[in-house]
Amino acid sequence: MQLPGFDLEKYLNHSKKVDVGGLDFAAAARYPLSDDEVRCLTYMMDIESHTIVYLKGILNTCAVRDPQTTAFLSCWAYEEFFHGRTIGQLLEACGVPVAEDRVVEVQKKTSWREWFEQLGASIICQISDHFHGVYLTWGAISELTTLEGYGILAGRTANPVLADLLRRLAKDERRHFSFYYNKAKQQLTHRNAQRLASFILKKFWLPVGEGVKPDSEVDWMNRFILGDSFGAQVAARIDATIAKLPGMEWFNLMSRTREDTLRRLGPLAPRALELAPQTTR
Repeated sequence: MQLPGFDLEKYLNHSKKVDVGGLDFAAAARYPLSDDEVRCLTYMMDIESHTIVYLKGILNTCAVRDPQTTAFLSCWAYEEFFHGRTIGQLLEACGVPVAEDRVVEVQKKTSWREWFEQLGASIICQISDHFHGVYLTWGAISELTTLEGYGILAGRTANPVLADLLRRLAKDERRHFSFYYNKAKQQLTHRNAQRLASFILKKFWLPVGEGVKPDSEVDWMNRFILGDSFGAQVAARIDATIAKLPGMEWFNLMSRTREDTLRRLGPLAPRALELAPQTTR
């Protein structure tokens, strides 16, 4: 299965759960996590663990008709499950309990918007096969946002075990992004695909986690990750990367979302960047 820009066969042959060899989770407890880190990691864990639900929705769309996409998704869901599981293991090693039914509880709180999006995607696929390009572009944005978020938190934390884990997760996410991006590039060659993708993204795009997490939590996460000057650079870098896809030269949604969030919540407090450890558990 040839895909320009991404070696799908190599990915399929080497796909595995995240490598935690050499990570001393017991040692992580010697570097207490801050309240903000716990909140951020819990958000990341919940979204990674929710991947199986995303997959259910994707398989009801025209994306399932493409053998490259279905082959990739089979490995992607497996890897993302272990991302969520491993983040949970680190939280527990640091004294933060994670309920066994956490995934179920998160699913119960999912908003109507996620259901509506899945229904809309299925209906659009009955009208146009070009929705595949929309899904792939949306996925590229999500994966790029996720790997950048891991990188930002890895650079801030004083916990070396967490930093190491986040960089390993980001390495996986970079491969995921590469598939979505290069496959989207292939699917967006048709002008109608570009028009549909632009319309849906401009009208309905949401940041990673929205629809699963409460709006207030999404806003907090956006500000925590992207709220400083470096975050502005990262948001601009994401926009510039997606804008290189065919027909996406207008893309600026990450920077716009960041600006809207900061208008609602105000600037990121300097103490949020310090990540002072919790004094109690």
